[in-house]
Amino acid sequence: MTWRRRRSLFDRMFDDFGHDFDGMDEWAEKMFENLRDIDPSELPENTYYYGFQLTQGPDGKPVIREFGNVKPFERGQLTVGAREPLVDVSVDEKEGTVKIVAEMPGANKESMNVNATEDHVSITSNQDGKPYKAEVPLSVKIDPETAEASYNNGILELVIRQKAPEKKGTSVKVK
Repeated sequence: MTWRRRRSLFDRMFDDFGHDFDGMDEWAEKMFENLRDIDPSELPENTYYYGFQLTQGPDGKPVIREFGNVKPFERGQLTVGAREPLVDVSVDEKEGTVKIVAEMPGANKESMNVNATEDHVSITSNQDGKPYKAEVPLSVKIDPETAEASYNNGILELVIRQKAPEKKGTSVKVK
């Protein structure tokens, strides 16, 4: 009987996405080494969340976004604060909308505060000592007055219409 080594998640991703992920194993190993060097007794009593989302950008290159309330740095330093929820932003050019989805388990509608400007959305919540905070820069201009929000089973969903582009160089007949 011949035994074969089981392929890691990163090995399978290399096959799917190509050479853009060279060094991903090293990056993840360094991150976990930094976390192992931390003395848990020196940390405040809290619940710690850390994760990352790996997607492919419009240019075909990988995009890595971190989320959670733990931010690892070199030499084992660690900062803990409000939990940054996993946030996904999608622009629907055809419909002229921007959809923002944020994962915020344990929060409720009453504890949420969502503020929007033409190019930025801020989401905060503090429910029973579980603070959330997300600053979401947008690649397109939006009309904040058209924002509609829903919250169900820990998922906040915002749908906002894009702002109509300003017409430049148009002429108007003046009487």
